[in-house]
Amino acid sequence: MCFNRAASLAWRPVDLRRPLVAEIRDPGAGPAGQGGHPARAGVTRKTFLRGLGAAGAGGLVVGAAAGFAGGSASGSSGGSGGSSKKPIVIGSGSPVTGIYAGDGQMMVRGQQLAIAEINAAGGVLGRPLQLSVLDTQAQQPDVMKTVFQKFVSQGVAAVFAGFTTYSSVEFPVVAQAGIPTFHVNTWHGNVDFVRQHGITNIFQGDPSETWYGPGFGALVEDLIKTKAWTPSARTMAIVTSNDPYSLNISKTFQATMAKAGWKTTMFQEFTAPQADWSAVLVNIRNTPPGIVFFSDYAAGDEASFIKQFRQSPTPSLVYQQYAPSIPQYLQLAGSAADGVLWSTVIGILQQDPVADPFQAAFQRKFNASPGFSNAGDQYDLVHLWAQAAASAGDPYGFAAVNKIIKNTIYRGVCGTYRFPDSYLTSYPYPDAVRDPSLGIPHLTFQIQNG
Repeated sequence: MCFNRAASLAWRPVDLRRPLVAEIRDPGAGPAGQGGHPARAGVTRKTFLRGLGAAGAGGLVVGAAAGFAGGSASGSSGGSGGSSKKPIVIGSGSPVTGIYAGDGQMMVRGQQLAIAEINAAGGVLGRPLQLSVLDTQAQQPDVMKTVFQKFVSQGVAAVFAGFTTYSSVEFPVVAQAGIPTFHVNTWHGNVDFVRQHGITNIFQGDPSETWYGPGFGALVEDLIKTKAWTPSARTMAIVTSNDPYSLNISKTFQATMAKAGWKTTMFQEFTAPQADWSAVLVNIRNTPPGIVFFSDYAAGDEASFIKQFRQSPTPSLVYQQYAPSIPQYLQLAGSAADGVLWSTVIGILQQDPVADPFQAAFQRKFNASPGFSNAGDQYDLVHLWAQAAASAGDPYGFAAVNKIIKNTIYRGVCGTYRFPDSYLTSYPYPDAVRDPSLGIPHLTFQIQNG
């Protein structure tokens, strides 16, 4: 995508395809944002690019021997890859219908591509992988518990849940069974639950949502400081879904900006899905803010908002959280998305020697782009698990597999997965770690020629 900036904004050309400013934390202190906000640290664009180049030197697995080699993406996701041995079934709990179906489709395709590559290379310990897909819809507690119970009854060797509940009500189901389980729910409450209950088999593949608000706040101040952008006013209008994830992101952003002297002109909550933004936009246009901060991860909500905003825009920098990473967003928003800033704490790296072959393979297999987020993380997590299972010598030796996963440093298409403490979550670069080879880059993009 190439950038076309709105003429009403007073800024200079700037490359925003870079992570945000960082905080260096005590590794034993747990996920940041739980009791405090990250402080800024001096990470320049030059040092970031140098570091990312080092991180992108090639795939890295530390702590687990590879039990298979990377192969062609042309194999079947459930096929035997030439093996007559009994398939190993792994579970995909993904939202394949409903408001989050765009994300769910990317999750399943990422898993399918990983399985196709593994099977083409001989499977895991000579056995092919097979994917069991169950629809999690909108991740309601009863649905999630049922999905996890079905996976346990199916005897799957691993679970890839994508999104989960905020209450973690389904976690005890797989915790008791010991099945290696992965999710990218991006919620600090999930990793708190894992730590508090001593769970050793549920891994959050991405950093928690607590990094979004402070991270974007740090970037805003950096843009102003470097004269890359001049705000029309040091004010912000915040529009947020009332689900816990979006609401916490908005509140932490508001608190971060308030410390820098910014004022809030509006803090409006809504229930997703939403299509009519007339009342919200009247308030925004009556008191034009320097920033419009929109927090919601549903592509349809964010696309409809930006289309209606563009009908009579204010001289505001527009930030939309996460949803532009889903191809469906650009399909719906079209040119109205030009100029929008967005970020993700886990995204497919661009112009990267590990991620580029994945994107090409995905395009060949599905005749579509993988987008920027969940196709990549699910692809990575299936590969991470498969290598751990192969190293353990038995995919159903859950205790051994989980221990290997816990001690693995895995460089995938989205960055480096590492679970250094009892929260069993990845951490962002440069927000939490300065070494880009030990974290998932927190990426911020601006849409150009949407």
